[in-house]
Amino acid sequence: MIEQDSRLSQLAIDLNHALIERLAATGKLTTRSWRTAFEDVPRHLFAPRFTLPDNLGGHALDVADSAHREEWLRAVYHDEALLTVFDEREMATTSCSAPSVVATMLESSQATDGDAVLEIGTGTGWTAGLLSHRLGSEAVTSVDIDPRCVAEARERLNHLGLDPTLTVADGYLGYPARAPYDRIIATASLRRVPPVWLQQVRPGGTILTDLRGDFAGNLARLTVNKDGSASGRFLPERVNFMPLRSEEEHLHELPELASRAVSAPGPHRRTNLGPVALRKWEFAFLAQLSIPGARAGRIRIKGGPMYFCLTDPRSESWARVELEAGDADREVTQGGDRRLWDELEAAYELWTRLDQPQPVDFTITVSPGGGQSVTLPAIDKQWSLPL
Repeated sequence: MIEQDSRLSQLAIDLNHALIERLAATGKLTTRSWRTAFEDVPRHLFAPRFTLPDNLGGHALDVADSAHREEWLRAVYHDEALLTVFDEREMATTSCSAPSVVATMLESSQATDGDAVLEIGTGTGWTAGLLSHRLGSEAVTSVDIDPRCVAEARERLNHLGLDPTLTVADGYLGYPARAPYDRIIATASLRRVPPVWLQQVRPGGTILTDLRGDFAGNLARLTVNKDGSASGRFLPERVNFMPLRSEEEHLHELPELASRAVSAPGPHRRTNLGPVALRKWEFAFLAQLSIPGARAGRIRIKGGPMYFCLTDPRSESWARVELEAGDADREVTQGGDRRLWDELEAAYELWTRLDQPQPVDFTITVSPGGGQSVTLPAIDKQWSLPL
């Protein structure tokens, strides 16, 4: 439709050019070949309909709506994620990632001529299109658990003369039919590195993934070794992908645990640590390592206060702190075998004592047998994955 309107067609070119210039100016897009891919594989072709994030209004836009087509086009070229698929609970499950995040992933992947790449999470198909433009369609494989995403991405890519291998599959299991790969790039977050990925990457190849729990996470790049292990470190670049949809990665949940956390009686005491501490990305990263299995969320009692709750479905432990309480009145109530807030306080004390380390200070190792650990070399302290 946009091709039929010469004014909008030129506007799309101008907006894409301006976006590329912004990404280059901020250091997100530095390689000429990736810049060319952004020029020739424009984002608007992969986002015909979407819902804007709340900070941009939270409303839906569709290229088919001629009255708002210019608004749709301008929204496409904001440096924001666009929500494209929702589940039965109306929770977003797929997005067209923010351009700066896509550029960060491509630049950080180290993919170059001759590399075979597996992308985990096809989504709209835009990243697969950029990879195919740079490396050639034959070099690119992309998997997604959603058949509709794969079908729509294939149609969009074919429109541009690109024909990577797209297939419906659980990304946690990789895609052995096209292995081995030189690079695996995951555009969805995980709590640990899937062990089978190591078996599908050539020695010397890399895995780039967002390792993330409820508190925080960070982009990590690992190199696969000849013995089948992998090692690497967390990168300074920050991304925030949606969790990988996978039966293998499915988290055990206890819906009743949330209501218990916000209303059940239990031992309580004053605490000097407020939930605001987790807004510090660097601390939240260490806290996620230090409290494995913990989930976080805000829950309001009907007609009552809002609480910040920590829960652990495995031990059925919980902790709550009232968000509106002042520092002098802040109390924590805990229940279950684990004292989750005690663990959070211990993590904060450690983080402070170590002079507030950042994710880039940590390394990650995955053994051939699947054991995974994150290490802070400065003190030779280890934590186990999953988050």
